[in-house]
Amino acid sequence: MTREEINKAILSRELFSGQEEGTYFNQELYNYFCDNYDDPYLLFKLEIYGYYKSKYKWTKEQADWFIEHNLQESVKWSPDGINEYYYDWGRGKNNITDAVLHFPHLDHIIPKEQGGENIPENMRIRCHRLNTSKSNINTDEERWAVAADQFNDMSAETQIQFLEYLQSIKKSV
Repeated sequence: MTREEINKAILSRELFSGQEEGTYFNQELYNYFCDNYDDPYLLFKLEIYGYYKSKYKWTKEQADWFIEHNLQESVKWSPDGINEYYYDWGRGKNNITDAVLHFPHLDHIIPKEQGGENIPENMRIRCHRLNTSKSNINTDEERWAVAADQFNDMSAETQIQFLEYLQSIKKSV
């Protein structure tokens, strides 16, 4: 499926309301789903409460804080301000795609290897592909090396488009 088709499928998704293993984590979250069926951020909240709260040993208050401060970012991302990739927070029967540019992931702002903690304030939403490809790159020198390597792998046409994009966002010095 194309990016546009995936976006459309995510936006028009009918939520699965049955109890299917791997869809709602546990009975408590299934009850939460039933009580909040019309919440447009429901699948994002279920993922935070069901997976990340457990993974990072967050309290409910920490999970609530992360949700409150990341609602807008939980919907979609755009690498260039033009193309949009809607996140698919669905699990099990609610999952639309496994396309890595649509699969959300929580990223440490300060990597754990550099002293970053598993606290909500040190986390942000990124697509899985970006999070895993950047690994622990945290300096401009490392970013430059990776960007140059990736740029060299692009087709000539894409390189031109990318340079035009960079020119359009160039920071004033």
